[in-house]
Amino acid sequence: MKKLSGLFTFLIILAQPLLAQEEVVTLDDGMFRSHQRIFLAPLGGWLFKQGHDPKWADPEFNVSTWEKMNPTAMSPAMEDENGRIEGWFRIKIRLDDSLKDLPMYLNRNLWAATDIFLDGQLIHSFGDTGDPYKAFNPVLKYPQPIDIDLGREYVLAVHFVDYESTFTQREIRLKPENLESFLNLTGPAFVQWVERDHKQTHIYVTLSIGVSFLLFFLYWFLVYLNPDQKIFRIIAWYTTAVLIGTLVIFGHTLFEMSYTLEKVRFILFVTFQAIMTLFGLLILEWVLTQKISKTSWVLLPVIFIANIPAHIFSISPPFAIAFSYMLFHFGRKLYVHRNDITGANWAIVGAVVVPTAAIIIQIILHKYSLDLYNEYDKLLLSMNILSAPLFYLAYISIRFKETQEAVRIENLKLLQVTEEKREILENQNTLLEAQVEARTHELNQSLENLKSAQAQLIQSEKMASLGELTAGIAHEIQNPLNFVNNFSELSNELIDEVEEERAKNQESRDETLVTEILGDIKQNLSKINLHGKRADAIVKGMLEHSRTNKGDKALTDLNALADEFVRLSYHGLRAKDKEFNADFKLDLDPDLPKVNVVASDIGRVILNLVNNAFYAVNEKIKSAPEGYNPEMVISSKQTEKGIELSVEDNGDGIPEHIKEKIFQPFFTTKPTGSGTGLGLSLSYDIVKAHGGELRLTSHENQGSKFTIHLKT
Repeated sequence: MKKLSGLFTFLIILAQPLLAQEEVVTLDDGMFRSHQRIFLAPLGGWLFKQGHDPKWADPEFNVSTWEKMNPTAMSPAMEDENGRIEGWFRIKIRLDDSLKDLPMYLNRNLWAATDIFLDGQLIHSFGDTGDPYKAFNPVLKYPQPIDIDLGREYVLAVHFVDYESTFTQREIRLKPENLESFLNLTGPAFVQWVERDHKQTHIYVTLSIGVSFLLFFLYWFLVYLNPDQKIFRIIAWYTTAVLIGTLVIFGHTLFEMSYTLEKVRFILFVTFQAIMTLFGLLILEWVLTQKISKTSWVLLPVIFIANIPAHIFSISPPFAIAFSYMLFHFGRKLYVHRNDITGANWAIVGAVVVPTAAIIIQIILHKYSLDLYNEYDKLLLSMNILSAPLFYLAYISIRFKETQEAVRIENLKLLQVTEEKREILENQNTLLEAQVEARTHELNQSLENLKSAQAQLIQSEKMASLGELTAGIAHEIQNPLNFVNNFSELSNELIDEVEEERAKNQESRDETLVTEILGDIKQNLSKINLHGKRADAIVKGMLEHSRTNKGDKALTDLNALADEFVRLSYHGLRAKDKEFNADFKLDLDPDLPKVNVVASDIGRVILNLVNNAFYAVNEKIKSAPEGYNPEMVISSKQTEKGIELSVEDNGDGIPEHIKEKIFQPFFTTKPTGSGTGLGLSLSYDIVKAHGGELRLTSHENQGSKFTIHLKT
């Protein structure tokens, strides 16, 4: 038994070096995968040693203690306390004659750092395995040429370093199926495919970013032009998210990123992809129902929250459940409102269905066919990004066309109604023309009557003014005539007394008395002569006034004219109303030059203004408190621009709301029958005809002031 045990131990010791012997793996063209690639990672013959020693690249180094393991067997369990995975892989390879005259290239995938040695010589470093560590960025990288002869055995050594953390998707990255393409030996067909793939990538990236920016600008411009269209604003915010998401999604193709920045980009990519999807679903529900249901408000954040751990921590079941329920929820919305999906609304449905289908297809291809995924992932990603905004653009275009069609139909209806109304109007035109003709005849007759009435009113105003003037003149003449009559009667009585004295005898006659009586008679005759001359002056003045009443201008003393017509007005009013009494004051500039005017016309203006002033103070007497002293002041002065003649009273004044009407024809503040309303209108026209201006200044309960401005 001891001999058998010793023999068994001897055989084990003898066989130990054979357990880790490096096998030679022959590579031929039958091992090519798609695009002329030989996946080296899943091959048998790999030996692995965890740790690091530069001597391990030596082809003569004893690897008897290494374990058999290929790169697809790596897992997060191999990391140290710092999250670092480091080790060496070795394999012996040989190319057979089927690969003759075929240039070979070395291709590396996966974010990790590796140094590749061939027969102990460093042929290429992907990233930096030293300190500081730098992961290899596999995005848009070309394969590296490798010089290798047919039939010769080579030792291929790989120094592998990787850092794993929670946010590096280690559970996904280090799965065997994802590690199969870790290291590849490729032919020229793969290089051509990479060149074509890079060109397509740049095309898709440029197209996606350019179109996203164009749509972003377009929709916000539509919001600017149509601020009341809520759907434009919602879609504009969606295109904003699309533009940001596009820059995030394709950011790793625009410039070289570090591993940390790539992880940040990936998190943002996942976030914005969820935002765009959820935003599209909200738009769909709002278009169909004009509101967002409570279920959607609750479901959408659940999807958003579940999306992050599903893609970062590989915790998919919650997301799958929420995503499936979301599809059911919005699918039910589509079914319930299926009759509302017409015209432009189909574009909104397409904006949700197409990108969602693109995402589902992309997930399926990534899970079950990496070759097809690599072939169509950029196309599907671009569809996911651009299809929704383009469908929204189609929605707006179709909606615009529908709106135009609705407007056209409404216009046709309006045109039809208009045509019917036109026919009705044509039928009524004959009747209306007859009625218009009859009304026109009536209006012409009324106009003639109005002109006649106006002429009568003007004549009445003139006669009223003439009557007031005549009354004043009569009163003026009456005074001297009264004196003449009185002194004539008194003189007759005195003559009778003289004759009686002379009839007496000489002894009883009183000569002294006779002499005194004769003196009185002489004095009476003197007064008769004085008042006769006064009456003569009044008559001559009126004759002079009548001679200048032809409308010819002449140099006129306005002071004398004012004095004359003030007195005539006052005595005329006194003649009509014995109870009338008011003070009037003349404040006339003695140096006032004569003015070239029609004296009778300006006299009429002064008479109208003075009559109105006396009327105003006379009306205030009836309601004024005790102590009120009615007064009218007429003044004149010379200014730089000409001569001013003003008539001012302390009556009730003119209310503010009728000041603008005061010079209008037939407008009067006097009771019915007391005035025609033409006095001030005629006065205004007369002053204006002389190139002057008649102005009013009035304050309620304080009085009014009319001022005549005449140019010298």
